[in-house]
Parts: sequence; structure tokens; C-alpha cells
Amino acid sequence: MPVDTDLEGFRTEVRAFLCDRLPVDLRRKVLDHQRLEKQDFLRWHQILHERGWVAPNWPKEHGGAAWDIGQRNVFDEECALAGAPETVPFGLRMVAPVIMAYGSAWQKSHFLPRILSGQDWWCQGYSEPGAGSDLASLSTRARREGDTFVVNGQKTWTTYAQYADMMFCLARTDPDAKAQEGISFLLIDMRSPGVSLRPIRTLDGGDEINEVFLDDVVVPATHLVGEADRGWTYAKYLLSHERFGAARVGRAKRELGHLQRLAAQRVVDGVTLADDPVFAHRLAQLEIDTLALEQTNLRLIARDQRGAGHGAEASILKYLGSTLAQRISEALVDTAGSHALAYQSLALERDYEHGEPTMEEALEAMPGFYLNLRKISIYGGTDEVQKNIIAKLALGAADDYSDDERALDDAVARYLQGEYPAPAGRPALPVDADPASSPHWRTFADMGLLGLGLPAAAGGMESALTDVCVLMQQFGRHLVTEPYDASALLCGQLLALMPDGGTVHRLLAGIAQGSAAPVLASAGPRSEWSLDGEGVTAERQGEDWILNGVKRRVPFGAGARQLLVTARDAQGVGLFLVEAEAHNVMPGVTRQGAVGVDGRSYADITFNGCRVPDAARLGEVGNALEQAADTTRIALCAEALGAMQALLDATREHTDARRQFGRALSGFQAVQHRLVDMLLVLEQARSLTWTAARADTADARLRGRLVSAAKARCGEAARYISQQSIQLHGGMGMTDELPVGHYVKRLLAIEYTLGDTRHHLNRYQRLARA
Repeated sequence: MPVDTDLEGFRTEVRAFLCDRLPVDLRRKVLDHQRLEKQDFLRWHQILHERGWVAPNWPKEHGGAAWDIGQRNVFDEECALAGAPETVPFGLRMVAPVIMAYGSAWQKSHFLPRILSGQDWWCQGYSEPGAGSDLASLSTRARREGDTFVVNGQKTWTTYAQYADMMFCLARTDPDAKAQEGISFLLIDMRSPGVSLRPIRTLDGGDEINEVFLDDVVVPATHLVGEADRGWTYAKYLLSHERFGAARVGRAKRELGHLQRLAAQRVVDGVTLADDPVFAHRLAQLEIDTLALEQTNLRLIARDQRGAGHGAEASILKYLGSTLAQRISEALVDTAGSHALAYQSLALERDYEHGEPTMEEALEAMPGFYLNLRKISIYGGTDEVQKNIIAKLALGAADDYSDDERALDDAVARYLQGEYPAPAGRPALPVDADPASSPHWRTFADMGLLGLGLPAAAGGMESALTDVCVLMQQFGRHLVTEPYDASALLCGQLLALMPDGGTVHRLLAGIAQGSAAPVLASAGPRSEWSLDGEGVTAERQGEDWILNGVKRRVPFGAGARQLLVTARDAQGVGLFLVEAEAHNVMPGVTRQGAVGVDGRSYADITFNGCRVPDAARLGEVGNALEQAADTTRIALCAEALGAMQALLDATREHTDARRQFGRALSGFQAVQHRLVDMLLVLEQARSLTWTAARADTADARLRGRLVSAAKARCGEAARYISQQSIQLHGGMGMTDELPVGHYVKRLLAIEYTLGDTRHHLNRYQRLARA
């Protein structure tokens, strides 16, 4: 996301506050995964209250900080990274917004100041033995008697009820009403006669959750929030506040950092875990996933601020954040190895009298953190409930464009929808056809598309890479086969980085005008995706250069009239131009083309004494080829996003239309959840792609890491979405008659262009350690 200078200034302010006011002992307990007691939470609550920051989402009229969602995100992230305790949500972020929205004037004046000061500690009375995520099934009853309600029933999984002064509670006040009707929202004093508790021991040995028994508990009618029998409305409002911010990006980054430090120190089988290939691969995946979560969080926040949200953003973030946190905790407990066998609950209640924990003690405590974190995919709505919400609200295409990007997207979409044939009705071009001969290639030039990223001096538009990504997403949706990526992007970007000269200028102008479509011959017989000129050598002979060797799998290489060839010469790796003569003949060059998996042509090219003039050596490749390749990789990721979105849309439409066992396939929860899983991997791939597209080209190492993260994640997402789409289409998904198969094959080709998932995971790790 673009840097917001105001937010960065706020971030600096928050960091300074944390450095100055966060107690060392509290920070140590949080970072060591120790259990926190009531006084720990209250101490931090008071510190924030003194600063005016304890209620970030409250309006100023009630004593809150009135921060926008961006500021709240920064604050939560910095607090987590610093090791600050999380504020207990039940009063500040859950019941308080309900009281503000639906409470009486007395409730606002009485309860809100006590919540703000920390005088009242609240707990939540929602779940029951027979009503977990399905709150409408609750059976706790509240009988109206004059100016009071008499409550009978049982609540369970009630976190910190042993500390609570008050409980907000859902109780059925009209037993004859439908399931989601007849429920009221009551505020119950936990010190009332008839309230009793039973602690529940959790997997880690703690007792933070409880059963609460309500036996003839008398509640004043003044403690009824809003109207009787409308509690379900208030409960849904509360849950929306509970789930927003649930991605917990700061916690994920903090625990990932802890994992990285442990992996660098922990020696197993003679090497550190950081140097173990299997564990290092796992670390890289978690790093990429954490980056994806962070950027998805920012994207969805920005979407919400623009009013373009679909209502399921909070559920997406809750699910992704919970899943990632649990996976990091799994990796942390795996660092413990056999030390995990020694775990005891007291390991999470260290007194620090003998100083900091040893490595062995830290490892022995790790199972407790892992076991405790199993809860986060359950509370606040289970993962399955979140998927149900996402399936209902969020399976359409995302809208993350600016006005200018949307105008470009609309223009390209109109042309492709009206003029570009679907794969089934598209005539196949001969493998030796010149790609520049396509009528669409010339139209793309007339629309200014071929010159989007090229220099203005050569007739280009010098547009941002994000504009190219907008274009490529539409190309992906419509399965455009013209060599935009191979020619206009890869060759165009490479030429733009070469020393300025007449030949380079002519080629760039030709690309922008649509009269030329050069392609790059880079991969040799022994290389997959190395960019070191392997396969062809160049030797001086008088005023000319002689090229000898072989290049493999050159896209459109059999028909292209211009080849850009990387070759090793006495000076290093040079870039040479080989141009066709009459009838597209290249003396000294043999081209063997064939149709590839995605319907495009690929050629193996042999250079046998190919003579080119001195001016054909356009310059030293150096770092230019890697830079151009990275730009093209990002664009390929954007093309993949378009294809994946098209697959998701087609699959959703098919499951809506296809009826089996008396109803639409999309009516089955198993199918809905598969569609949601497709959406979630697509959203993460989208976030990483746009992050890489906005990366600073001046920082080649960071940009390279972001590009490889995006390429690796897009490869994994494409494979998953392709497989699920085929599965959900059933037998029809196995035919070549539907567009599905064409998208699947193009996505496979994208994955294997300029480095597959394995290659980019390794590159990501290598650049991370550089």
C-alpha cells in the first residue's frame, strides 16, 4: 500500500509512547507467552487511560480517542510488536458500542465511564452447552416480573468470568417466538445472588474460561439494553465490532520474529533449524503468508474506508489471522522437539526470581502456547461460521481500483468482450506466424496498451506498473494469447534498460506502434530460469559477431521477426539482436516450433554460425535482465489473478446452476466452503501482487523478495483454484470444451514462466539472507 505520511507520524508517536510507558515486566510476560492476571491487564488499562488511548474506537463525546480504522490498525500492530498486553475486549470493544448505539441515557452515563476507567470488568454471556456459534439456539430464560427480569440458565466458555463485575447476556424472553426472535440483551451484575461459577481447565492447564450458572438471578429492568425481544439485532451488531481487527497482524509478525530467532539458535541433527532445508522452506512460507495477511488487512481496510466493502471483510481477516497464528504456533512448538515432552502448566507462570528463562525452559513452555492458540479459530465465530458469512457475501470480484485504474479496466474490458473471441471460437495461428501480424496486436497499439510501460521518447506512456497490472488482469480473464508479456513487457523493459542507441530506439518504437513483437531467447539446454546467457556463445569475427548454441522454449520464437538473444562473450553476457530477412528467414538459425500446453507456440532455436553486425550487440545484460524479468513476473501474476478470478466466477455460476439431489450444488455447505477457500487464496495472491507492483525499483533486493513472494504464492493459488474448479465442475471440468480447461492450462504455463514456485521460494530465502 502507498505510504500514508500522517499514519507514519502517528506510528512514530505510538512507538515512543510504548518505549516510555510499557512496563518491562508486562512486556516480558507477553513475549514469553506467560499467563496474565487481572492486575496485569488493569495496570496496562490504566496507563492507556491516562494517555487517552484505552478506547481507540470510542467517540470523543464518551471519552474515546475517535481514531479511524487506519490509526487503530497501526496502534494494535505496534502494541503487539512491542509486547504490550491486549486490552480485554468485552467492555471496551464489545458491550460499549452496543450501549452507545442502543442503550438508554442512564446506561450510557452509568456504564460507559466505568468501562473507560476500568472500574467494571466485563465478561460475555453468549455461548451455552447447547448453543455455541448457533446463538439463536440458546435456552437461558429471562422472565419479566414487574420492574425486574428473573434469569435462569447456564453460560459456558465465559472468558475471565472469575474476574468479572458485569456480564452482558443473551436470554430468551419470549419462549414462543422463532429461534432468532424473542431474545433480549441484559446487563447482569456478577455479584448478584444466584450467580455461581465453575472454572474449566483448558488444554494448556489454564483456567481462563468458566461455566456460569444463573439461578433465579434478579436483573433490574433498567439493565435491559434497547427493546425486549430484539437482542439478536444487538448481538449481531456486537459481533461485527468483535471481529474487526481480528487479523492481529502485529501478533503474527511478533511471533514470526520469535520463531525466526529460535530457529537460528536451535540446533537439531547438527544444524540450526534455520539451515535445515525443510524447516527453512516452512519459514519462508510463513514469512510470505504473514506479508500476505498484512497486505490483505491493509487492502480490506482501504476498501472499507472507500465504502466499497461487501460486508465480509471482518470474517476474511478473522479466518486468515486465526489460521496463520495457529500455523506459526505449530512451527514454534516444533522447535521444541523432545523438550515439549517436559511441558507443565506452571511453565506459563514463571516468577523470574532466577532471571530470564534458559533456552531449554523456553522450549519446554512452547506446548502451552500452541495448545492455548487452538481456541482462536473457535471464539468470536468458528472458522466454519466465518466461511458461511464469506460464502454469502463475498464471492464476487474485488474492487480495489482507483478511478483512473477503473477507467482503464473498463476500456480494455469493453474491447475484449466485444472483439476478442472465446477460446473455443478462436482460430489457431500457425506456430511460425509472426505475433505482430495479429490484428489485435495493432489494436492494442492504437489503444496505447503496448506502450504503457515504455519510455515516452520511444512513443510509450511511462505508466506505472499498477496500470500494466490492471491491463494484465483483463488479459487473464479473456485468455489473450498475443505476446504482451513476452514482447511488450519483457523485451520492452529490457530494451529500455539498455544503452540508448538507434537500434534500441527503433525496436522500442516498433513495439509501441505495434509493428514489432521481439521475443527473448534466454534459457539454454541446461538451464530452466537462470538469466546468465547459458546455451549460446558470441565471438568476434572482424566487424561482426558469430553466434553458436541452442536456446530452449522461446515463446513465439518460431515466427518472431526479431529475436533478442542472451549470449556469453569475452566481455560477459551480451544482448544480441537477430532479425529476419525476406520470408522471415534468419540465416544460420534453425527454429523448431510447437504448440505448448496453453495453446501458445514455443520454439527450440539453434544458432549455427549466425552472423550479426557489430551494432546488433545492444549492450551488457548485467542486472537489466533481472529487473525486466521482475517487472514481467509481476505482470504475469496480475494475468494469473484475472484468470483465477474468471475460474472462481465460472465455478460459482456453475454450482448455482447445476442441480443435484434436488437442489443447487451451491446449496451444499461443503461446496460453499470450497468456493470460499478458492477466494481466500486468491485474495492473498492479489495482495502480494499489488504489493510487489508498488515496490521501489531502486531497492532491487527488497523488490526481488516481494516479486518472488508474489510469484510463489500466485503459483500455489493457481494450482489450488484450478484443481478445485475442475473438481466442482465434475466430469465437464475434464473436457476441453469449457473455458475452464483453457484457464487451467494457461495458469500452468504462467507458473512455469520465469521461475516456478520452488524456484521463487528458494530465491525469496536467498534474498532474505543476503
